[in-house]
Parts: sequence; structure tokens; C-alpha cells
Amino acid sequence: MIFSGAIATAQNLNPNPFTINVWGNGYVGVYNYNGVTSTNALVLQIRFNGTPVINLPNWKVSVRVKQPIKDTEGVKVFPPEKLVLHPNSTSGNQTPYGMPSPQQIGMPNDVPLSLSEMFVVPQSAAALYNDDTSFESYLNFDLQVLPGAYLGDLQGGYTQRSYPIGLEVVFYSQNNQILGKWDYNYKVDVYKLSGTPPVQNNFSLTVNGDARNGTLTLQSRSDYENGASVTYNNGLTVNTNSAYQVTVNASAGTPYFSYQNNHIDLDVLNVQLSTSASGVTYLNPVTLSTGAQVIAKGNSTGNSNLNFNVGYAINLANKDKLLYAFKDKQQTETTYTTTLQYTILAQ
Repeated sequence: MIFSGAIATAQNLNPNPFTINVWGNGYVGVYNYNGVTSTNALVLQIRFNGTPVINLPNWKVSVRVKQPIKDTEGVKVFPPEKLVLHPNSTSGNQTPYGMPSPQQIGMPNDVPLSLSEMFVVPQSAAALYNDDTSFESYLNFDLQVLPGAYLGDLQGGYTQRSYPIGLEVVFYSQNNQILGKWDYNYKVDVYKLSGTPPVQNNFSLTVNGDARNGTLTLQSRSDYENGASVTYNNGLTVNTNSAYQVTVNASAGTPYFSYQNNHIDLDVLNVQLSTSASGVTYLNPVTLSTGAQVIAKGNSTGNSNLNFNVGYAINLANKDKLLYAFKDKQQTETTYTTTLQYTILAQ
């Protein structure tokens, strides 16, 4: 991406009036190849104990697997992407508006776990607001162990095989200041499985041609103020024999658009896939972050190629971050870069 200049420094909340706590049912057992979903596996409590009024927009929450998920014998490793968090509800005593729902917050429906940071709230569309002396807000998540033949290699013999999971949950302000952090331990036990292993699913994803080094060029002040966009036709191809979902995120190693020591926040960019092909059930434009977000879902392609157009556009809600990077167009252009990762997963 080609931007110019530098960004403003983040405003700190000091002292930090928030605390977080995380708990849940702590355990789930898997007994067959269909997997399982555990209700309220993870509950995040956000407490505000500061001055009477708070208005915190664009807050974020991430979850990260702290280390590879090895069984207690150190023999098998559970793939973290086969564990998916689903928001099921919110609650709390925010006044006067009440706690916003997962849909009002903009919480993704499916967030696979990873050794990298994954955002269960990439950027809240609803502020945490209160005009009372304190409040407590709760985000409740189910944990799904995905079905599949892979479970056969992870099962126990006469007794279960246990997989302890160390999770790190982080609560951020809109300026990426950490407002709270909590470690939470969970466990998945895989027993001797019943039933027949399902047919193994096949998934492939390819980024094609110029889309592999996508460039969004801002050529004038109007582009910075009114936005710019670019589309790479047939820039991404998927091929599957099962229902799939495609996610996108910026690499954890490139958490900004960077040029030398200058940075621009990722959330200046929206990413969207489009296609006229049949069988696609869900298309969702997202604001870029380091957390993987679902941008497309579809039915099996029947082991045939299905092409998507890849679109990048300036997020006008955050265009002011770009104005700090504006230079007169007669000056030498400056290229800010980050690395995007597209991933295909089973639904």
C-alpha cells in the first residue's frame, strides 16, 4: 500500500480504570468424530471502577493460544485451528443503554484459535458506556471442537487423552493500549471415539497474479479525504470438496503499515471478496487487523476452482489517520507495507 508521512501518537488512559476476569466450564470431552460444542466455555468479564462516566469506543478483545497444545504425555499435538470460539450472548449493567449484543458489537461468528493473536472483538461498533459509578459487562463464548477424521489420531486408548490449553485474553482500547490481560486454562479430553471416521476434506486456496503484491495508491489529497479503492479480478481461487470459510488477517509480524520507523494503523483498510459464482453463501467486508476474520463462506466447489475478486478500499471512518501521512504529490512517493494472510478452513 502506498501512503506518505507518519501517524499521531496514541492517547493513553491513565490511570486504567478497567479490570478483566476470565472463567468458564474449563473442560470438554470428545467422544465421536462429530466433535462437540461446549456452552459458555469462556466468559470474559470487563469491570469499570473509575469515574462516574465512561465512553470507550472501538475497543478490542483478542485470544491467543500461548503454546502448542500437547497432550499430557507430550506425544500428540492438537491443532489449535480445530478449536473455534462462537459468541453466544452478552450481559451487563451498563446504563442507560444496556449491554450491546454480539451483533451490535460486531463480534465474528467463528474465531478459530491460533498461536497468533485472534480477535473475538476486532473493533467494537458499540461503545462501552456508563453514567453510573461502575459497571460489569460479560461476553460469553461457546467452544466448538470441529468434526473430522483428524480426531482419530488424537484419541485415547482405554482412557481419555488430555490436552491442556493455555489461553491469553487481552482487552484493548481503540488506540491499542492494553487495558487488561488474563491467562485462562482449558482442557480438551479425547476419548476412544465411536463411529466411523468421515471422508477427509480437501481445501486449497491460491492468491493469483498481481493480487499477490496488492497495491492501493493514493495520488492526491482527494484520495486521502474521500477514499480510494482497487480490485484484483480473479485474485483469489478456492477449491474444496466440503463447505468452507475464508479468513484474512495481517501477519502478527507486520501489525502496521510500515515505512522505516513510521507506521499507519491497519484499520485504515477494508478488505472484501466478491464473485458472481453460485454456491457462495456469505460475503463480508472487514476492516483489516492482525486477528483472522471471516470474509467468505460457501458450499463445496466439487473439487473445481472458484474465483473471487479481491478488493481493497480506504476505511473512511479512520481516514484521519491517513491525513497525517499526506505529502504534496510532487514529492517522492512513500510506500507503506504490511503482509496479509488468507486462510481457508472448514465451516
